[in-house]
Amino acid sequence: IIHMMVRRNVLAGVVLLAIGLGYGVLTADLPDRSLPGTPGPAFLPWLITAGWLALSTALLVRGLLGGGKKSDVIEYHIPAQSWLALVGFAAYLLLLPTLGFIVASILFFAGLTWLYGERNKLLIALTAIIVPIVLFYLFAAGFQVLLPRGPWG
Repeated sequence: IIHMMVRRNVLAGVVLLAIGLGYGVLTADLPDRSLPGTPGPAFLPWLITAGWLALSTALLVRGLLGGGKKSDVIEYHIPAQSWLALVGFAAYLLLLPTLGFIVASILFFAGLTWLYGERNKLLIALTAIIVPIVLFYLFAAGFQVLLPRGPWG
């Protein structure tokens, strides 16, 4: 079991490093803001890239060092609920360019809130509407990051 875990950590570390480097390369040409000392559109992607690469490197090093003993291994399974959330997220990503950030996020948050056990329809509706709108204006006005607007604006 330990040997399989070490192999998985090395493989996952290499794959995640490649994805992180690819993401960094794809976001390298984002424009900087003209105001000195203010974060521009490139700030958040570079922050994500730095964190991604640091964690991927840590996973790879852990796998290469072969750390761990039998008592460190915890066997678990991923609940069906998590798989449904992942499928919902994939659908959200597919709908995002067509519906825009706000509408696609309202649908996604409503589905996710219901999936994880909330049954109060008013609370689901309020959460699903308020959170995406706040996030949209936070990123659009605060960070000046353009998000997909969709056909309605």
